[in-house]
Amino acid sequence: YKVMAGVIPVHRELRYRPATYTGQIDIITTPYYHPILPLIYDSELARTCQPDDSLPPRFSYPPDADAQVAKAVKMYKEIFGVPPLGMWPGEGSVAQPVLEILRDNGILWTASDVRVLQKSRPPGKNNTTPFRFPAGRKPISLVFRDTDLSDRIGFKYQSMDPEAAAEDFVQSLLAAAPGNDEPDVLITVILDGENAWEWYRNDPDGKRFLNAFYRKLTALYRQGRVTSTTVSEYLAGNPRRGVPAHPVASQPAMEWLWPGSWINGNYDTWIGEREENKAWEYLLQARQDLQASGVPRPNPRKDAPRTGTRAWNAYMAWEAMYAAEGSDWFWWYGADQIAPGGDKPFDTAFLSHLENVYRFARRAGGTLPIRVFPPIIPDTAGPAPDAGQTGQGVMGRTKEVKH
Repeated sequence: YKVMAGVIPVHRELRYRPATYTGQIDIITTPYYHPILPLIYDSELARTCQPDDSLPPRFSYPPDADAQVAKAVKMYKEIFGVPPLGMWPGEGSVAQPVLEILRDNGILWTASDVRVLQKSRPPGKNNTTPFRFPAGRKPISLVFRDTDLSDRIGFKYQSMDPEAAAEDFVQSLLAAAPGNDEPDVLITVILDGENAWEWYRNDPDGKRFLNAFYRKLTALYRQGRVTSTTVSEYLAGNPRRGVPAHPVASQPAMEWLWPGSWINGNYDTWIGEREENKAWEYLLQARQDLQASGVPRPNPRKDAPRTGTRAWNAYMAWEAMYAAEGSDWFWWYGADQIAPGGDKPFDTAFLSHLENVYRFARRAGGTLPIRVFPPIIPDTAGPAPDAGQTGQGVMGRTKEVKH
């Protein structure tokens, strides 16, 4: 209990503060229910990066994308007392249209994978600097990860000698160092920081690797050869540590951002397979029903109403909708990802969120049809029913009810 209770206070204390150049970690956030934000904004964006895939009917609700970002910013401010400077979009999923939503919510920078940068315009850019992208009235900074170095930590070093692995990493950094008269180079390492360490076979929790890793980086910093930094510190600068500022106006200008994620440079883990597309059909049906129900959409920047009131039920109906828009349900649908314990629990959770949309909306006085969303993943072993048969008859029979 004491360890858990200390997590937020410790991170609050360590958080980097640009105004005073204090702190050593940059704490950012992600859209509230971890959606694939571009697909919530407009699922047709997938046609650019997945031109050969069959896609579901168009799902396009920019206000929902805005709500997902606004709710995350609100919670961050409640925890840390200040708004976040950066945002990691779920799975590094970005697209040009969503940048304005991020910027309008006060986000100064975001990130994705180098494969997204390589297909953005103009092409041919190296991911060794932040880039300035148009985002409505103001630009936004984007950094793109060094996929090779990031994946070495996540997948390669788990079977290596810890000291040799750390040395391999720093030598790769030094090989990328600029010459004396060249501008500095930013190497961005991004990975799921909680996933790697359990796989370090001969180094429980990666402790020996991490010790060697930080020891070597500290020595290189003292020699003036490598400076470990956060994105926010790199953008704002820190004279105490010899980090010059790199404001957005000084960054290379880009014209357009490729729609994609850090997985395959597209969205095919979440859309395009039969089960995934059926889930998007369900989501669209529920969203259309909620839109037509007469239940008003709450302001995502305000607190929840008093529990048990009609306004609270309206709030909860939209919360259930936003939760159903989360990426995890779509991640496990289809054959490209298989959960160790089976995918069925995620199907059950997704359908529960959809059911809650209707349950809370009716309690809020909304008028909604009766819908039954049959399971997308069958209860028994074997392939799922054909998408053309799953639930079509049931979903087609509706009647208006009001509670």
